[in-house]
Amino acid sequence: MRKQVKMIIAIILLVSVLASCTSDLSKVRISSQEHSTVISMSWWGNDPRHEYTLEGLSLFQEKNPDIVVNHSYGVWNGYERRYLMQMASHNNCDVMQINYAWLSEYSEDGTGYYDINKLADQIDLSSFTEEDLATGTRNGHLNALPIAYNTVCLFYNADMFAKYGLDIPSTWDDLFDAAKAMRKDNIYVLGMVNKHLFLLLNAWFEQTTDRTLFDDNGKYIGSASDVKMILEFYKELSDNKVIMPLYDFNVSNLEDGAVAGTVCWTSDSIRYCQPAIDEGTDIVIGDYLRVSEGDQSEWYIKPATMYAISINCSDPESCGRLVDFLLNDPDFAVLQGTEKGVPVSSSARQALLENGMLSGIEYQAGEFINDNLPHMNLINPMLENADFQDTFKSVSDKYIYNEATLEESASELHRELMKLAG
Repeated sequence: MRKQVKMIIAIILLVSVLASCTSDLSKVRISSQEHSTVISMSWWGNDPRHEYTLEGLSLFQEKNPDIVVNHSYGVWNGYERRYLMQMASHNNCDVMQINYAWLSEYSEDGTGYYDINKLADQIDLSSFTEEDLATGTRNGHLNALPIAYNTVCLFYNADMFAKYGLDIPSTWDDLFDAAKAMRKDNIYVLGMVNKHLFLLLNAWFEQTTDRTLFDDNGKYIGSASDVKMILEFYKELSDNKVIMPLYDFNVSNLEDGAVAGTVCWTSDSIRYCQPAIDEGTDIVIGDYLRVSEGDQSEWYIKPATMYAISINCSDPESCGRLVDFLLNDPDFAVLQGTEKGVPVSSSARQALLENGMLSGIEYQAGEFINDNLPHMNLINPMLENADFQDTFKSVSDKYIYNEATLEESASELHRELMKLAG
């Protein structure tokens, strides 16, 4: 039902805005060349990503003079809404950077994107394991290929923990012990944004109860007592100054010492941690928190971003050659580095290794993923659904800031989740 409503909204928006690959994003290049195949590509990101991707596309066209690539790119803000309109109007680009969650949103049966299995002659799929390919497969159709993996990691200021005579936390109780030592100096153990907070709370909930809030199809199967448990634990973390208030946290807090650790995606590790590292701080990656030593972690992994090909593309083979270049070409791998994370493609990783580019905090985070991969499951897209995240924050804020009782907040959150994914 939610998908139908979203599609209706998108169609209404299209009456006033034609959101095509070549007209609606913040930066567009249209080019043509006689006797060449013209394809298009879209992505989102920051300025450095735009710069190396544009340089890479120029290199691709030098290596493939029979193909011209038009491109469309912008920042993340507003990108998802525009993408929804593009998918609804069939005006999306031929090659697209997509979110893992969009596979469930737009291709539940595997027919929303082109089947990359048909392009085995253009794309070297041997650079990916069967497990890698499974992340982009829906109903037997290979809809997308992962660029890098992403998971939430806990990064700590090892110097600060040493100052207080504490080990790096490995259990939930360790967090409270650290808070007891640090809060007298107005230092929080952890700082994070809302999305990472809920993934933290969800890990604790699943470890404690051996239950999940959503089934494999994204249906909400929790109860009012389940969300009550989560809200209670959130309040306990907040009242004991384990976690910094969401409204106060910013990415510089690890550097300025306001927090002793942070929780973020591995793909954001440079943004969150590098300034502190540059100041000489020893930043380390902590183990996944557990109820007790030896417990299953119940933390999740996902492809950070993926490449997919439009089901409506006019030249799949040319698109396949571009996807292969973006994922496997050693020259482009060097241009990209680990900006999107440590590459999944073995060919790209080998190129980085040969060029001495596999180092630093992001590489350490990538190795952390590899070490924990056998014990992790793919994230349920509902856990990072934007509507769900917004609902959790608005309801939990009332309880955290004493504007509603626990029972009122639990009842409201349960009711709203039933509406969103019932």
